[in-house]
Amino acid sequence: MRALRYNITPLGWAICRCVRRWWPGCLRTRLNGLRLVEVEPPALCGDDWVRVRTLLGGICGSDVATLAQKHPPDSLLQAFTTLPFLLGHENVAVVEEVGPAVDKAWLGRRVCVEPTLGCAPRGIDPPCDRCRAGQFCACENFGAAGVGAAGLPAGTSIGYNPRTGGSHGEHFVAHVSRLVAVSDALSDEQAVLTDPLACGLHAVLRADLDGAERVCVYGSGMLGLAVVGALRAVGYAGRIDVIERAGYLRPLADAAGADTFVILPREARLRHERIAETLGCRVHRARFGNFTISGGYDVMFECAGARRSMSEALCWTRSRGQVVLVATGHGRGVDMTPIWFTELRVLGAYGRQVEHHAGRGVTTYALTHELMTSGALPTRGLLTHTFPLRQYKRAFAVAMDKAAHNAVKVAFDFRTS
Repeated sequence: MRALRYNITPLGWAICRCVRRWWPGCLRTRLNGLRLVEVEPPALCGDDWVRVRTLLGGICGSDVATLAQKHPPDSLLQAFTTLPFLLGHENVAVVEEVGPAVDKAWLGRRVCVEPTLGCAPRGIDPPCDRCRAGQFCACENFGAAGVGAAGLPAGTSIGYNPRTGGSHGEHFVAHVSRLVAVSDALSDEQAVLTDPLACGLHAVLRADLDGAERVCVYGSGMLGLAVVGALRAVGYAGRIDVIERAGYLRPLADAAGADTFVILPREARLRHERIAETLGCRVHRARFGNFTISGGYDVMFECAGARRSMSEALCWTRSRGQVVLVATGHGRGVDMTPIWFTELRVLGAYGRQVEHHAGRGVTTYALTHELMTSGALPTRGLLTHTFPLRQYKRAFAVAMDKAAHNAVKVAFDFRTS
């Protein structure tokens, strides 16, 4: 089968780091570890595993961050990935082979595979406390290489290890517990949005919105739009401001339920003044071009993951407010002063789990499908670009510079292969 493999070397990483400013295309080449390869389809990892055929495989922000070298070489995430890995975890696929312990009724069914490799897929019994509580996105065994019946390498999910394959390939394998059937009411183009929409929904359900009158979503890319849509889908009726630098996203933010769309200028003082004007707050000048404000948002969802956006998200949240970190930023160089000085509550939101919503337990993927099917979670206009796998360099070029291409979600289309 054909698949995208990532296998960076220290020398290749260093060379690309030096030349990427003059040759940005180097990030999409073998020099940076990316290569289209022919490999054998991955074998089932146990009797309770299945093999699926990919229909659409989305390019996630974390995929882009990996290729764009946004994580430092000493990132803690390296403890929970294993090179070389076959990329891709956002997916809609068809089950084409099942292990002997799997109900054959799954054969031929269209599914979304929840990609997390927690205790159940690894075959670890008893499971860790987090998995036992349904919080498999916080599994304590992501780095337990070789432990459990499946003997999986270290890795948080499919797409970040060499064993399971990924959705940027024609086939990959998954544990039966991670299959979510896709109803006929959802198209492939909608179903491939499940993972980013679920991540936004999980972040919203993690937050404490009681008494929050004004919420900000910093960043209106796919993840930010998912958060805005999820806020409205779960019944949040307060004001939602969206902060962005790309005006083409405004209609999508409006459709998702945003009240105000704020485009920030480049200069630091003007950025703080724009937010202060929006909120009716006061700007305070520190030294060396640094600023902050008094007051701010009740709840801030940080969905951009850049050093500047993370620092500003902390500054623009009111004292004892709440900041939810949704994007995969590493945080190096972020001014942490507001956390202790204004006694902020900072939450992380990563992936999906068994949610407790409306008096029941339901997986984030299943709840996302319900909300998409009912129309409560809008999907129109989110999948903007699809490419055949052979055009992977072009696909990643668009995903790495979305504003230049008016892109939101980019995906590989395997249906005509």
